[in-house]
Amino acid sequence: FIQSNLRMGSQVVTLVLDGQEVNKTWEELSRMVIQSSSSYRDLSTAWLVMRTVQIFLIKIGMLFLEIGSVSGKNTKVLIIQNICCSSIAAICFYLLGYGFAFGDQGDDFIGWSGFATKGHLFETDNVYSGGSFAHFFYYFCVLNLVPSIVSGSLSERTSPVAYFVLTFFISLLVTPVLMHWAWSGEGWASYHTRSLMDTGALDFAGSSVIHLSGGVMGLVGAIAVGPRFGRFDREAKDVRMPLQNVSYSAFGVFFVWAGYYALNMGTIDNFTGNGVNVMGKIAVNTTISAAASAIVVSIIGYVQERRIDPYSISNGLFAGLVGSSAGCATMTTEGALVTGLLCGAAYFLLSWMLCTYEIDDVTDTCPVHVGGGVVGMVTAAFFTTQSLYKAAILDSGDNTPCGALYVCNGLGWRLLIANILFLLAVSGWSLLAGVALFLPLRIMGLLRMCKTAEEGGIDILSGTNLTDFTRSRKNVRIK
Repeated sequence: FIQSNLRMGSQVVTLVLDGQEVNKTWEELSRMVIQSSSSYRDLSTAWLVMRTVQIFLIKIGMLFLEIGSVSGKNTKVLIIQNICCSSIAAICFYLLGYGFAFGDQGDDFIGWSGFATKGHLFETDNVYSGGSFAHFFYYFCVLNLVPSIVSGSLSERTSPVAYFVLTFFISLLVTPVLMHWAWSGEGWASYHTRSLMDTGALDFAGSSVIHLSGGVMGLVGAIAVGPRFGRFDREAKDVRMPLQNVSYSAFGVFFVWAGYYALNMGTIDNFTGNGVNVMGKIAVNTTISAAASAIVVSIIGYVQERRIDPYSISNGLFAGLVGSSAGCATMTTEGALVTGLLCGAAYFLLSWMLCTYEIDDVTDTCPVHVGGGVVGMVTAAFFTTQSLYKAAILDSGDNTPCGALYVCNGLGWRLLIANILFLLAVSGWSLLAGVALFLPLRIMGLLRMCKTAEEGGIDILSGTNLTDFTRSRKNVRIK
């Protein structure tokens, strides 16, 4: 403050800042003081790093879900692929990806600074610059989920080379561009700039940026690579493939559930006032959405087949988590319940459609991430209240957006339209990226393993077990 003058009333403090009077409540004034202190900033950075480590539980959980959905002969190569792909993603995001996503010298389509953690975003004498590195770490862990989403669609018949190429381009360009659009504060769909329909798109934690994008690319990949041998019989009937162990899937989904609390609370960076209240709201909405979706899938499965499939209920719960991400901080608990119910129904419908059209999606990536992502974005645009939006994102007074079920200067329907337009943009960008990645790989013969390798097990024939490979090579010809 250059000049300040306090005139104390019963509840309001009047500050004179640069010759202009500004009224603040005692709560707002205390929050300003706390947030300007070094201890607050240190605590916020520590909180960001700790919850980012927890997000890695989702990566672990998705690996276990995928291992539980395939046969044992393909386990080791999945582990190797996940480790290698995470490493590739880290280097690509470090070199260019972060700059494309959050660089502040670009335009509303792509960022253009902060490459390789250089430039004014990172290089400063300010003791608080560690916050920029924590920000990088957080969004790397979020981006690192996308290759795993796509991988689930392609398991048991896709070349490891294809996974590495896919991860390279996703981490370098595809997902960073989407992050810039929605989360950079400068993108054309950001709720900070509000360029899109005067509201911006509301995707608080990645229902579309992460999950819809990964689901669409996974669908394109599943179509391009084709089904596993024996997945569908000559009458186009669904054939249940050998699975390794349902315990892995159950173990994985609980890891995913635990990690999702950190993911959905990821953009809350303060511990005062509304920040703590919003965290509690996010936790409850995330729980309700996941639980409702799992229950719906259980009921539909029991009505149809007189049994409850543990794989389906795990994926149904996952779909509810995906759907919660868009509006977890701004929607009512009733909205979270509706989101979960619709996510479960969408998952079951899309899973049935994939089988009908003979599309082999091993881990039901498309039903979980496309179904949950679309439902989450739409319900967020219906059930977001103006008061919750103010508390979680931005207080713009009477111009603060709300959902279509509420009245707020006509901004409710604008938010719905903005979210639908953003859904179309994300789907189009992901579809384009998927075609541009998978089509050349298929033409060059790098997309799919040969039939011999697929039937014998990718673990042995990819050389992950030298003894098995040596014993088998006389009887196996790899194309």
